[in-house]
Amino acid sequence: MSIKIEEVDVLRNKKDQKRFIDLQWKLYKGDPIWVPQLKLSLKEQFSPKHPFYLTAEIKSWMATKDGQDVGRIQAIINNKHNEFHGENIGFYGFFESIEDPEVFKLLFEAAEAHLKSKGKTEMRGPANPSTNYAVGTLINGFDDDPQVMMTYNNPYHQILTESLGYQKSKDLLAYQLDLNFEMPEIIEKISARAEKSNKITYRKVNMKNWKKETDILWDIYNDAWEKNWGFIPMLKEEWEHTCKDMKSIVDPNLLLICEVAGEPAGFILALPDINQAFKQVPNGKLLPFGIFKLLNAKKYMTRMRVLTMGVKAKYRKLGLESILYTKTKQLGLDAGYNEVEMSWILEDNLNMNKPLLRMGAKPYKTYRIFSKNL
Repeated sequence: MSIKIEEVDVLRNKKDQKRFIDLQWKLYKGDPIWVPQLKLSLKEQFSPKHPFYLTAEIKSWMATKDGQDVGRIQAIINNKHNEFHGENIGFYGFFESIEDPEVFKLLFEAAEAHLKSKGKTEMRGPANPSTNYAVGTLINGFDDDPQVMMTYNNPYHQILTESLGYQKSKDLLAYQLDLNFEMPEIIEKISARAEKSNKITYRKVNMKNWKKETDILWDIYNDAWEKNWGFIPMLKEEWEHTCKDMKSIVDPNLLLICEVAGEPAGFILALPDINQAFKQVPNGKLLPFGIFKLLNAKKYMTRMRVLTMGVKAKYRKLGLESILYTKTKQLGLDAGYNEVEMSWILEDNLNMNKPLLRMGAKPYKTYRIFSKNL
């Protein structure tokens, strides 16, 4: 049985791109937990016009075994990350493989060799393609469907990745909570006190003025997350591209902005778990019938994911976080959601982990970022 590693061009060669994307459907066929994504959105991710590539470069490979596609990997040089963190590393991402140690080994070696040839001193991942998107290898929590914009992989990924000398760089947690939970009294008190201030207000996002609103969110995002591990400031073009894609699934009840004396200070973004709808479109295609299944399934979504929440550094300790927690809980219930996931949360981010545990949330999935010196 011969294994071959072949470089592919997912940005400019449509045949290569199709092979790279379609591999997931081959590997996860029949897996009741895997949620197929829309192929249209995956193709857009691998468009050379995607603004991620303004500050990053990639190289991709596929593995074949006896003529059949059995694995893939992408090496990523994120210049924005290296510039911001003062590092000289590369990433791997979009990794998939059958349960075969040799396929794992050869794919990782291809990515490592490329990054090493570019002078990189470490390979870290998976990042698909950066921490601003889907990241991490799922290492526990395989009995529940992944939520919107979260990764999924077979359980053997962890042990086979570690067998190649990769070690934990950071764990990311996903918390699960019944939305009917009782908000801790201390959080409600802080929220009520903050609301009494004539300087502090909160509001739902104005979907009719989406561009202006997302400009506000971009400003808060790059300030609030600046000190977080692995954070990469988003280019304006990349942020606008992401928000344009997201607009079609945003529930305006779940996107709140806090202001202090009229100045945008913080926001929380929760998304309906569109993966509940994607499961009704197993081939990942909108046409000819996928779009009708998708629209129908959206009516019955019961889960939501708190994707991101942050407050500008100068406005912390004013109680804005408590306002965002309490209002999102109630608005989510009012909109018909009964379950919430908060993800992903850095394992050592005590400012997020402590209040979530206090609310009764349970960490039910762990995603690991691996790294290896080159």
